[in-house]
Amino acid sequence: MPGLVPDELFFELLANRKFPSTTFLRTPAQVDYIQEPDIFHDIFWYIPLLAHPVFADYMQAYGRAGLKAIAAQHLEYLARLYWYTVEFGLIQTPNGLQIYGAGIVSSKGESVYCLESSVPNRIWLDTTRVMKTEYIIDRYQDVYFVIESFDDLLEKTNKVFESDLTRLFLPEVLTPTDVLVSDRVYSHSIIN
Repeated sequence: MPGLVPDELFFELLANRKFPSTTFLRTPAQVDYIQEPDIFHDIFWYIPLLAHPVFADYMQAYGRAGLKAIAAQHLEYLARLYWYTVEFGLIQTPNGLQIYGAGIVSSKGESVYCLESSVPNRIWLDTTRVMKTEYIIDRYQDVYFVIESFDDLLEKTNKVFESDLTRLFLPEVLTPTDVLVSDRVYSHSIIN
């Protein structure tokens, strides 16, 4: 059945190193893009990624932080972090920029677009910047955040996860097309 797992249950499962999967399968018309997860999205990409010990630690820490964020009524900030890392994250490797986000992988078109198009911004991960940035769910992204490694992701986000989320206050909201003077913009040659 389509739909999302309720927030509290989702974070509780992640905090206990469990990952829920839907049994819903997209239709042929949804092969390139679907707004909610299906079994292809959950199993094809999450399971291999969760086998990476550091990424699994990140997801567990994210689950614990999500439970704190619900209590502090700051879930929207962590939702943005999840969107731009777990779903639509890019990673710099010795072989160049690569995809690790499950939302990207489940779209052939976006898999090409995020790496080859000159349209979207690619910005090195800054957790505060990410949590201020709104996201879109009905088309390809306008911005992708790049990590150096999963260790880098865990280190940067642990500072947020371990903080007192009741004090987290990020009044500034950014659109996905905003580029700040303080942003470290990822640059690489794009072949079109």
